Amino acid sequence: MRASGQAKEAEVPFGIEEIFFSRTDPRGVIQAGNSVFQRVSDYPWERLLNAPHKIIRHGDMPKAVFYLLWDRIKAGRPTGAYICNSSADGRYYWVFAVVIPLADGFLSVRIKPTSEQLDRVKAIYEDLLKAEGEGRTPQDSAADLVANLARAGFPSYDSFQARALATEVLHRTRQVGGRSGARAETLQAAEAADGIEVELTGMQSMFTEALRIALNLRIAASQLGELGRPVSAISDNYALLANDMVSWLNNRALDEEVGFGGIARSTSESLFLQNAANLLAEMSDAFSREDDLGGVKAAEEQRRLNEAAARYAEAALECQDRAMQEAAAVASHLAEMRKHVTALNSIRMLCRIEGATLRHTGVSLDEIGSQLDGFQDEIGRRLARITSLGQQVQWASST
Repeated sequence: MRASGQAKEAEVPFGIEEIFFSRTDPRGVIQAGNSVFQRVSDYPWERLLNAPHKIIRHGDMPKAVFYLLWDRIKAGRPTGAYICNSSADGRYYWVFAVVIPLADGFLSVRIKPTSEQLDRVKAIYEDLLKAEGEGRTPQDSAADLVANLARAGFPSYDSFQARALATEVLHRTRQVGGRSGARAETLQAAEAADGIEVELTGMQSMFTEALRIALNLRIAASQLGELGRPVSAISDNYALLANDMVSWLNNRALDEEVGFGGIARSTSESLFLQNAANLLAEMSDAFSREDDLGGVKAAEEQRRLNEAAARYAEAALECQDRAMQEAAAVASHLAEMRKHVTALNSIRMLCRIEGATLRHTGVSLDEIGSQLDGFQDEIGRRLARITSLGQQVQWASST
C-alpha cells in the first residue's frame, strides 16, 4: 500500500495541535471547511466548496473503510476511522477522522494520528487493499476489517473506534502539554472491559472442546460395559455443566443488557462520545480565529459544532452512568462464574478417582484426565484474568 510506505518527503506536514473541519450535504458534497483543511489539501476554496469530499481520497485507501464508514453514518451512528488523504499536488497525509450525522448532511473533525496504533492499522489496510485488488467486494472487505480488529483484541468496531480515538487524543494532549489523567483512566476502563469480553469469547470456544472431552469419556465408558456406568454418569454431568456454562455465557455473561457485554458497550460508547464532544468544542473555539473560509460564515459552523458537542457530551454522561451501574454487577457475575468452574472441577476430581479404581480393567482414563486438567487450568487462568480486569473496570469507573 503506497499510502503506508511512501517516502517521508511525500507527506504533507501539519502540526499535531491543528484540527481539520469539513461539512458536507447528504451526498458527500463539501459545503464548508476550515483553513487547515484548505491548506493541507492544497486546493483553493473554489475547488473545494461544492466538490465531492472524495476529491481528497487517496487512491490506495481500501474501499472497505469507506463502505463501513458510510454504512454507519447513514444509519445515524457517529464513526471514527484512520484515513489517508491526498493533496492536490499528489502528496499524502494521515488523519483520524470523526464523522457525525447532521439533519442536513455530515460533519467531520480530524486530528493528526501519532500513536503506534496507526502502524497496526496500516498493516491491516495493506492486506485489505491486496484482497480488494484480487476481487474482494467492499462489503466483504469491510467484514474482513472487523474480523482483523477482533483478532487484535477489539470485540467490535465500536470498541476499536473508541479506543483508537481516545489513544490519539491522549497522545496529542501529552505532546501539547495538556493534562491527561482522567482520559487515561477512562481508556483503561474501556481496554479492561474489552479484555473481559475477549476472554469470555475465548471461553465459549473452550467449552466446545469440553463437550468433546465428555464424548471421549462416554466412549471409554462403553468399553467398560457395566463397570463403565459411573464413568458414563461423569460424562453426562460434565456435558450438562459445560452446556449450562455455554448457555450462561451467551445469555448472561456476554449479554449487552445484563452482562459484561453491556459494560464493554457502554464504556466504549461513553469514551468515544466524550472525546468526540471535546474535539467538536475545540473546533468551534478555533473558528473564532479563522479569517478566510471561502465565504462560509464561521458563526453558523460554530453553532452546528456547539450543538453537536453538547448533544454528545450529554450522551457520553448517560453512557458513563450506565457503565458504572453495570460495573457494580461485576462481582455477582464473577461469583456465578466461579460456581460453574468449581462444579466442573469437582467432576474432574471424580474422573481422576474413578480412573484409579479402573486401572485393573486395562481401560485408562489418564489421557482424558490430563485433558480435563489442562482444560481446568486454562479456565482458571482465564477466570483470574477476568477477575483482574473486572477490578480494573470497577476502579476506573469509580474514579
